Amino acid sequence: MGEHTVRINLLGPLEVVHLNAVITPTAAKLRQVLALLALHSGRVVRNEQILEELWEDNPPISVTTTMQTYIYQLRKLLRLQRPGLAPAGEVDTRPLPSLQTSPGGYSLTYQPEGLDSYRFEQLVNQGRAESAAGRWTDASATLAHAGLLWRGPALADVNVGPVLRAEILRLDEFRRNALELRLEADLRLGRHHELIGELARLVGQEPTNEGLHAKLIIALYRAGRRAEALRVYQQLRTALNHELGLDPSDELQRLHRAVLDADRSLDLEPDTDAHRVTSPEPQCQLPPRRSNLVSRDQPRAAALAALRADGAGGPATIVVTGPPASGKSAFATEIAHLVRRQYPDGQLYARLTDDDGNPADRSETLGHFLRALGDQRADVPAGFDDRVLGFRSRTSDRRLLTVFEDVTSLDQLSGLMPSGDDCAVIVISRRRIVPSPSATVIELSPLDLDQSATMLAQLFGPGDDSARSAADADLLRLCDGLPGALETVASRLKVHSHWTTARAVRWIKAELARDGGATSDPLGLRAGVWQSYQCLTPLGRAAFRVVTGELTGSVSAAGLAARLFVPEHVAETTLDELAELCLVTIREDDSSVCRCLPGISAVGRQLAEEHDRLTEVLGGDDAFGIPEQSRLVLQPAQQST
Repeated sequence: MGEHTVRINLLGPLEVVHLNAVITPTAAKLRQVLALLALHSGRVVRNEQILEELWEDNPPISVTTTMQTYIYQLRKLLRLQRPGLAPAGEVDTRPLPSLQTSPGGYSLTYQPEGLDSYRFEQLVNQGRAESAAGRWTDASATLAHAGLLWRGPALADVNVGPVLRAEILRLDEFRRNALELRLEADLRLGRHHELIGELARLVGQEPTNEGLHAKLIIALYRAGRRAEALRVYQQLRTALNHELGLDPSDELQRLHRAVLDADRSLDLEPDTDAHRVTSPEPQCQLPPRRSNLVSRDQPRAAALAALRADGAGGPATIVVTGPPASGKSAFATEIAHLVRRQYPDGQLYARLTDDDGNPADRSETLGHFLRALGDQRADVPAGFDDRVLGFRSRTSDRRLLTVFEDVTSLDQLSGLMPSGDDCAVIVISRRRIVPSPSATVIELSPLDLDQSATMLAQLFGPGDDSARSAADADLLRLCDGLPGALETVASRLKVHSHWTTARAVRWIKAELARDGGATSDPLGLRAGVWQSYQCLTPLGRAAFRVVTGELTGSVSAAGLAARLFVPEHVAETTLDELAELCLVTIREDDSSVCRCLPGISAVGRQLAEEHDRLTEVLGGDDAFGIPEQSRLVLQPAQQST
């Protein structure tokens, strides 16, 4: 719940988060007191209850002073206020938790939505009401959402006393009832095939639980596996007799006879579909595929193999990266269209950075995904955390492909990854990132001269004589093997069909040699280089200006250190930062020397000259940090070509 200053999570290991920072107490007694107060939020916890929880029948002599010390430490650590006091040094309009002292004990005044156990109970009550109304689809989704709030046994890492132990038992019973209610809803919806594996695991954990065995027997019977259903009954009968000396209940015995008789009462109710909300047609949100791609056989084979891998470790994930204009989006889109049939439940797409370099709102992206997967606008949760849980629930049993474009950091993907092992993710990033240990990184290298010539021929089309003249070695070398640059050049030559190749080469060289006021962008590299530049640290930006200022486009760590007045190891780390964003390549034979592609280097020099000019006009240490629209106002008018 991103709108709450403090979140307390009890359904699993104890976790306290304040403004996205984890501040969970480490002292054992503090953790006990906090958990006790949180579970009784809004109510007074009597001193006797605290004593019983912490020390049972053996309290210390200075028990009152010790309790007061714990309360003081909790207030200080969690920034809990006394009622009526605002937090020093902070301005926050949101309701703040407070820890109040009363004559008989203490009470935590807290927004209940920030407590995972409260949200769990609210969702279970909602699911129970939906079940009672016969709204089985809604009930199943709500109860599955509730189940995802659990991260393990409640207060798994807290040394609990008798009071908390009773609360944990209550929560566990609530969880068990919610699980059985969700399983009942799924059986009503005809999801018996999907439930067999889950139910088999559950009865293995609880071999004498008659309710779970009954559901597994029904699921197997409806799936046409009557012999297996009968074996499950016999296993339950044996376990009950050996462990408890009991026979199955009358209800289980009636179910057994019904399976033997193939009683029609066990069949799915004929009007079940009346309660079911029909899922929408799977959506394909992928951008159109490109038809003029040169085959990148090796990266293509690697990407397809990664997306067809067994998803036992989570969604199959590839990250497509490379220099500006290397064709990352076109390549990733092509791969997505090639594998989309493997993911019949839909293909989602989201761009995570806008043209100005601002990250997309993750909560809005999740809302967009949930609506695409069938949630009506009114049913999409308002809070980010609840949207995350809803998306995990929606994707846990689906075969779904998700494509994220313009990703610049792992933080942008937090909460947006699907949860199902049968899902797949394609990340298009200008930075080398690894979203999961099993992710495959595909880095697109520049094309060689032959591939560049082939791509130009495809761009012009068959039978176009212009393609032969355009396949001039000088022109191809100017494009650096970057598909984006080749597309830009082909478009320019189509517009200026009277140009010779020699004239095109002269024009491109002249434009790249112009100063920082140039806006013609002959190779179409400026936007990509600028956006990558924005992702650099201030030292990385300074290093990029140094690297591109060298006509050779090659700089050593020692040379960079001398220019930036930093130690050589800092310069090496900064070169690694440039390489991570694919603005330079590090020589394999010498990790302290980098090289920048000539076209990228030329654009970098223009940006550096613009930086120097704006620094002089506007002042400040890094005038490149101002928005591009502000920079363009100060540029000289473009000269005609």
